[in-house]
Amino acid sequence: MKTTVCIAEDRASCEPAVRLLILSLTANSPQMSASVFFPPASAEFTSWIRQFPNVHLDKGCEIDGCGWNVKPKAILYLLDAGYDEVIWIDSDILVTGSIRSAFAGLDESVLGVTEHTLAEERDDRDARRARLWGLPVGRSFPVAFSSGVIRATRQHRRLMERWWELLQSDAYRTAQRTGWYERPVHMLGDQDVLTALLTSREFSAIPLRMLRRGWDIIQFDGVWGYSIPERVVNLLGHGPTFIHAGAAKPWLVNWRARGLRDYIKMVYLDICPYTMAALRYRADLGGDISWTHPHFKASAIQRVLGLWRPPLTGLPMAAFAQIARLLRRLRITHSRRSSAMPIQPQPERVQTR
Repeated sequence: MKTTVCIAEDRASCEPAVRLLILSLTANSPQMSASVFFPPASAEFTSWIRQFPNVHLDKGCEIDGCGWNVKPKAILYLLDAGYDEVIWIDSDILVTGSIRSAFAGLDESVLGVTEHTLAEERDDRDARRARLWGLPVGRSFPVAFSSGVIRATRQHRRLMERWWELLQSDAYRTAQRTGWYERPVHMLGDQDVLTALLTSREFSAIPLRMLRRGWDIIQFDGVWGYSIPERVVNLLGHGPTFIHAGAAKPWLVNWRARGLRDYIKMVYLDICPYTMAALRYRADLGGDISWTHPHFKASAIQRVLGLWRPPLTGLPMAAFAQIARLLRRLRITHSRRSSAMPIQPQPERVQTR
């Protein structure tokens, strides 16, 4: 089976991430072919990428202005170019293991998708994304899928075509022009549309290989993004194959904290698993690498205490976040139970003189 990894990015500001993805890909899966779509590539980047014989800078697919919606278009382009299997990887992901092992032994009918975070807006137990799109429901999953990593073959062409069709619809494009919190849940982004399709009756027969959060991929989205159980799993030697910088991008952050709450968030971002994994590539990254350095004393200390290992670095802050999350759940559960309790009638008091 002829396979390629697909990387597409139309923002010049994300060149450090594209470089890191290429470096980590070639380090952990050296025999994998990769097709890179990067319209803002400079002459220096074009020269830099030539050192990787299996990585090809492809200019045949127009992706300018597509943003994260480019995925089905780029996958279809590569399928048309003669590839039997395409593995899409978001540009803000680092590879930390063998990609072939992650998808080993899969039949061509199996679509590879990624488990999302546990954020409230990702809930999809009632297949509401499919229902809101007006699609007959065929199955449901606890959370919506992430499209950070996708494995598609020729057998998924119709799914890719339908996905691209909905992403080009007037309703979706109008929603994308509004703020994140103003968008309907089934149009938050491209992955919500993919979730709607995969839970619809039309595509419910497609078997899935789910990359599990924590085991296969770290979905880092802030203080809730890398839990204690996930860290323990990784310390025991189980994965991950990918690390996703799903929250603020470390290479783009203005490291000026406004208040204690902002300071805590920035310290945690400064020791995020993406940055810790990126440290090994600093010598080959080129350009400005100052964003990989610690920006606060607290983060510098935690890097040392954690031995610069992603599962250990930031462990105390993760434990605090885990406890806070548990207390919040208990409080919500108690509140719901209290509101559901029937009002007991009070015994009538007999007045005496």
